[in-house]
Parts: sequence; C-alpha cells; structure tokens
Amino acid sequence: MVIPILKRLAWALLLLAIQVLVLDHVHPWGYGAPLVCPLIVITLPLGTSRTEALLWGFGTGFVADIFAGTAGIGSAALTLIAFLQPPLLELMAPRDSEEELHPSFSAMGRWNYFQFIALLLFLHHLVYYALEGFSYFLIKDIAISMGVSYAASLLLILLVEHVRGSDK
Repeated sequence: MVIPILKRLAWALLLLAIQVLVLDHVHPWGYGAPLVCPLIVITLPLGTSRTEALLWGFGTGFVADIFAGTAGIGSAALTLIAFLQPPLLELMAPRDSEEELHPSFSAMGRWNYFQFIALLLFLHHLVYYALEGFSYFLIKDIAISMGVSYAASLLLILLVEHVRGSDK
C-alpha cells in the first residue's frame, strides 16, 4: 500500500521538478509554456477514489502554483481534471481490463490512450488559460497561448509516455 504511494510521489516530484526548473522558462514563439504536471493526474490508476484523485490534483497544482507564482490557477485546472479523470478512465478503459488498470498505451491501446490524454489535457489547458487571461479583450492571445502550450504539452507528454512505456 505504501510502496505505490511512494512511487507516485517520486513520479510527481520528478515531473514537478522538470516543470519548475525547465519548462516554466520555455515559451515557444513567446506564447504559453509546455505543462507536464497534468500527467500526474492523468496516470492515476483505475481504482483510484475520487477523493484521492482530487487530493493528488490539488496538491500537485498547489506545489506548481507556489513555484510558478500563478495564484491557484494550476490548482483549479488540475483539480478539475482530477475530478473528471476516474469516470472518464472508466468510460474509455477496455471492457476486459483489470481492476487496477494503470493508464498507458499498452493497457488501453494507442488510440484510446491518446484520446484520453488529449481530452484531459485540453480541458486542463482550457481552464488554465481562461483563468490566467481572465479577460475577453485578450481572447486572441489567450487562444494562441493555449494552442501553442497544448500542442507542445501533448507532444512532450506523448514522448514521456513512450519512453516510460518502453522500459516495461
């Protein structure tokens, strides 16, 4: 029971360190930054309770907010996808999957897992950039920032998942 929690905590700390130390300083074309923190919530196993998912989402967002100075934006966006992740995973998981399914390309199939990542990441970015911009006068800049960050984040997360899945 304690070992999986410690592994998940180490995974979360690694992704947070990459986010804070590297990715927060990368702004492709001057817009948005790639965000890999949602991967912590996206990879929660199928049997995760909604309360546990919300705690992981809020905790991860809170730590990211402290280092990025985003005043609760990350917490709100990650808590939302943590709320949606368990039922969405249940809906998109293969019917014959095991009870403790860990979302991955091998467990869910390439297309289902890609759709799962893309949908949760889109919802995260939509909330994140809507709260960050918080103005309809800047809708064009918000949309560009969201699009650039979404594309960069999706590519980076797919790369991380490919590397993570190749060692199994």
